[in-house]
Amino acid sequence: MPRCSSPTPKPSTFDILGEIVGEPSGIGHLVWQPLAEALIPPPTEKRHTAIIIGGGVSGVSAGWKLARSGVSDFVILDIGNQLGGTSISGQVGTSGIAFPWGAHYINTPPMEADCILEVLEELQVVVGYTPLGWPIMNPDYILREPAERLFIENRWVEHLDPFSTGTQGDHQAFEEFETDMFRWMLHRGADQRRAFTLPLEYSSADPDVRALDKITMKEYMRQKGWDSERLDWFVNYGCRDDYACPIDEVSAWAGIHYYACRYYADQLQDRFPVHTVTWPEGNAFLVNGMARRFSVANVRLNALVLSVRQVENEVLVTFMDTQTRQFTTLRGQTAIYAGQKHIANYIIPNLPDDQKTAFQECQYTPWLTGSIHLKRLPQTKQSTLAWDNVMYESEGLGYVAAEHQTRDTTDGEGASVLTYYLPFDREPNIKRRELLDKGHDFWVNEIMKDLWEMHPGIEKDITRIDLYKWGHAMIRPTPNFIWHPDRALRGRPFGKIFFANADVTGLPLFEEACYSGIRAAQGAMNMLRILYANSIQGGIR
Repeated sequence: MPRCSSPTPKPSTFDILGEIVGEPSGIGHLVWQPLAEALIPPPTEKRHTAIIIGGGVSGVSAGWKLARSGVSDFVILDIGNQLGGTSISGQVGTSGIAFPWGAHYINTPPMEADCILEVLEELQVVVGYTPLGWPIMNPDYILREPAERLFIENRWVEHLDPFSTGTQGDHQAFEEFETDMFRWMLHRGADQRRAFTLPLEYSSADPDVRALDKITMKEYMRQKGWDSERLDWFVNYGCRDDYACPIDEVSAWAGIHYYACRYYADQLQDRFPVHTVTWPEGNAFLVNGMARRFSVANVRLNALVLSVRQVENEVLVTFMDTQTRQFTTLRGQTAIYAGQKHIANYIIPNLPDDQKTAFQECQYTPWLTGSIHLKRLPQTKQSTLAWDNVMYESEGLGYVAAEHQTRDTTDGEGASVLTYYLPFDREPNIKRRELLDKGHDFWVNEIMKDLWEMHPGIEKDITRIDLYKWGHAMIRPTPNFIWHPDRALRGRPFGKIFFANADVTGLPLFEEACYSGIRAAQGAMNMLRILYANSIQGGIR
């Protein structure tokens, strides 16, 4: 009814300035073409200790571990114009407003997360530990209230609470769900490891727990007797947000991990407080913090790697500078391939057949993110702008307010930026083509469908919307992927080449990418007999 009396008629289309940013897809697609021998120049004279292919979180984590261990002679190659992969950030002109283009938060890591805690300690995100050994997060980075709100039935409600107007059956299903997640949070397998933790490699190997990876989250929920549309939406939102995979396609092990790994219960907040930590630039804060250990010589941006070959006692890596179109071949004692595995088969010759098959089985979800530049922040009478603002039953995941941590957003005055997230988690291969083919105007109008419903007339305050197309943004943890018997092949070294990335372990999380990068760096140093302090103790705590 409030819509019926709205003085603002909804436009049929929206004509808003902006552009598609990021590396051109045509450049990246060159990896599918065989590299002609004539284009491969002779290798440079200098031989690096390690060449890291990919400057996302895993590649940067590998470089961080090498640098922390005293190895300075390495180089990171990345196709982008900044390090970070899906954790890159943007900045608005002279105003200096930073905003995330992708990943934008982490949660308090569990006590087992040794290597991740080591990184966060150095960046002063973790500032100490409780007497029980639980990490204490820097209060400057803990998410401020109001943290979340939900637009449902033409009104805003605090928190992501679709049950505020639900039926008694909805409430009962949610209570049973919370109780079950609490049970899994406390559960330990026969090996005395917690059922769900980070890195996931440290989780229990109990067959009864890992059997959850063989069914979908929706199947698990139905087995429990939960058949509530609102509970379905609630759990589906969490799985789409963290994994870009809906409940009827995501592994139940992954779905439960989302809740059980975060000490999802108020009963334990006094002993094990869990916080969301975030920054205006999102997880680029973490990437840039690790990269402070790098020298200028350690990083080559706008570098598209087209060939990684093992010759005699070294690795030769050929890349093209996407700005100059010049080719260079580097020499390394080892290489760390930190890119997505579906590309590896095209640029690393002679991979074993079983490893090729394992890489080919990796599936990725495409995403669209939009930076919405505003003259002023949207304001609603009955609700205060939150950090995360979500619309019930939308294909999108809503938007985050970039400056939520650093300014008072209640008055709404002054320019700001919102980041909007749209995962294409259904039929990703088809949607990937649609994402590639359709242009700025089409996708802006898709975003505005949500924004206008939440904030009628918002188009008057929008100065531009820029878009970032992520063709292969996140690994999909579908059933029988995380704990499949062949999972070790995704991280098995091939000669002098080591593998990192979140797709090695199977969950598209900062923590998994960080762990895999550090593990690959330690593997390379083991081969080269370089002494280092072990960051991976195995998770028994």
